[in-house]
Amino acid sequence: MILDLDGMRVYFPYDRIYLEQYQYMRALKRTLDAGGHSLLEMPTGTGKTVCLLSLITSYQHANPGCGKLVYCTRTVPEMDSVMQELGNVLGYRSEMLKKEREAAEAAAEAEGGDEGMDGEGPGGDQGESRKRKRDDPPRPKSNNDTHRMGPITQDGGAGGNGSLALCLSSRRNMCINKRVLRESDREGIDSACRSLTASWALEARKKKSGRGGPPGGSGTAAARGGDDENCCTYFDQFREAGEAISMPSGIYDLESLKEWGKGRGWCPYYLTRQAINHANVLCFNYQYMLDPKVAKMVSKELEAESIVVFDEAHNIDSVCIEAFSVSIHARSLEQATRSLGRLSGEINRVKASDASRLRNEYQNLVQGLVEQGLLGGASDEVALESSVLSNDVISEAVPGNIRRAEHFVAFMKKVVEHLKARLRTVGGPTGGVSSETPLAFLHRMVTATGVE
Repeated sequence: MILDLDGMRVYFPYDRIYLEQYQYMRALKRTLDAGGHSLLEMPTGTGKTVCLLSLITSYQHANPGCGKLVYCTRTVPEMDSVMQELGNVLGYRSEMLKKEREAAEAAAEAEGGDEGMDGEGPGGDQGESRKRKRDDPPRPKSNNDTHRMGPITQDGGAGGNGSLALCLSSRRNMCINKRVLRESDREGIDSACRSLTASWALEARKKKSGRGGPPGGSGTAAARGGDDENCCTYFDQFREAGEAISMPSGIYDLESLKEWGKGRGWCPYYLTRQAINHANVLCFNYQYMLDPKVAKMVSKELEAESIVVFDEAHNIDSVCIEAFSVSIHARSLEQATRSLGRLSGEINRVKASDASRLRNEYQNLVQGLVEQGLLGGASDEVALESSVLSNDVISEAVPGNIRRAEHFVAFMKKVVEHLKARLRTVGGPTGGVSSETPLAFLHRMVTATGVE
């Protein structure tokens, strides 16, 4: 049905509406008109989601400058449910707008026809038929009907006005690279993805291949699933496309995003991160808005006029606590020690390589001066001594970034050893639960390790 709510048309995709739903949407509209905040509560099963989506998308349609709808959920199934309901809402609006356009066209044709024919032609039975059809809006499709998901280009696009609705989740839920998906947990998938897409990984591949352009993959490799062990062809082809990438109007849940990205050889995860600035509706997890580490990569560029909805908002406190908490185990500290050992060995290898290269360059310089007669008249011992750099000179010539790396490793080793000692104290026979402020924790660490 189409409601008139304080002068605004609201497209509600069901034949009946509860009084509580009408009151809920009215309170929400007043909040949007005032540009403020609201805390709304409804009993479970009374249709909160469809009320939110119907009212806010109708508000966007009536006020194009109001900004995006950012819908935050707690779990991936909740995200899928929101996108399915959004498909119902925008699908219904598109059908109603189409019927209104057809009715306007029919009325225009009727005005130009024979106005003297009573009960016949466009103004007679056919007009009554159209009126009956307009008064009998279709019920929404069931959640099992997924034809509303993905690109929608007919009838003016999604929602009848070319809307773009996207959802964003972690790499684990959006990756289509077979090699990365062999990892069993989220951390492993994130690490495998970064090893193929990070700037340092791309630079290393670029130097190894000797090509000047960005590393790319062929369409054949993409068709095999982007499973090249040394690169991700989906990400490479996404980078090659650059600014030419655009997403058509539509409603994209996680599965349709993966399907659409795979069909074009583009990474769905990075594709969505780029496209969110052009979307009218975004749906993602709480962390993308609340966790500073994640929000600065995703949500920092959202316009200030955006409408932000936290569904099931009673979970916000636990999400914030989780975002600002870290769990440290003895196993993770042992892994950190081994990683620091490998990093220290790599730094020493690079340092030795630079020192050896410096000695060779100096020897070549001295040999050139001798051959030109510019270093003559000295004894063999003096000449031999003069062609050897002292260790102090070589140490000073080590690049600053390597010296900083050495200092960083030494600092981290002290921190890890301090955490190991604290963990043994807590986990020992005389240990237990202890509580201290962050400032007290830092003061204790500085006192015990001597770090600044």
